[in-house]
Amino acid sequence: MSNRTLLWVFAHPDDESFACGGTIARYAANGWRTVLYCATRGDAGSPGTPPLCTPEQLGDVRADELSRAARVLGLDRVILRDYGDGRLTQYPQNELTRDIRQVIREEKPEVVITFPAEGISGHPDHRVIHQATVKAVQGLSQCVPRLYFVVIPGSVGRKSVPFPTPDDQVTHQIEVSPYREQIMRALQQHRTQHRSIERVFPGVMQGEWKSLRTREYYQAANPANDTPPDRLA
Repeated sequence: MSNRTLLWVFAHPDDESFACGGTIARYAANGWRTVLYCATRGDAGSPGTPPLCTPEQLGDVRADELSRAARVLGLDRVILRDYGDGRLTQYPQNELTRDIRQVIREEKPEVVITFPAEGISGHPDHRVIHQATVKAVQGLSQCVPRLYFVVIPGSVGRKSVPFPTPDDQVTHQIEVSPYREQIMRALQQHRTQHRSIERVFPGVMQGEWKSLRTREYYQAANPANDTPPDRLA
């Protein structure tokens, strides 16, 4: 395994598979150490229709779903916190920022990936994660990683996501065609979230991956980032 590391910072179990499962799988397959920080256990989400568990069981079930998806994608480490799902705005942001910064110092990633400012969907937890991650990186004095926001370009998702990113702000595109079956299998692990998965990627829960994107898109936080546009480091 390479000592080169990528760190993804997200809010909920399934964010990793929805947003950039192909990128995770690609870099894992190429020998990078891949690490996911997930701030909540997703316990305020849906238990499925019909329910696959009780509301009280949902956090544990979604934690298990995340663990299964991580194995499919090849993640080396999952850091799962228990901040309240849907309640990240209620925590002192400095607490979350310090926690993320400590993980960065421990893992020393070359690259950190998180949500854009509007969180793609506009979810308040996504926005908080963006803010905390940006501050965590900005507070580093050494071993500062490249920071990227995973985005959906307007030309790709204008009708499917509330907050697409203008195409001219997209700086990097990662080809993930060879990993679409892997993305599908990762998404399928999040069984409680089948309705939202089917809404975004029709057919995936039934074994069809043609609705999955062939590329995943990023915006470099630093305009001076000179990494070639088809890779993140």
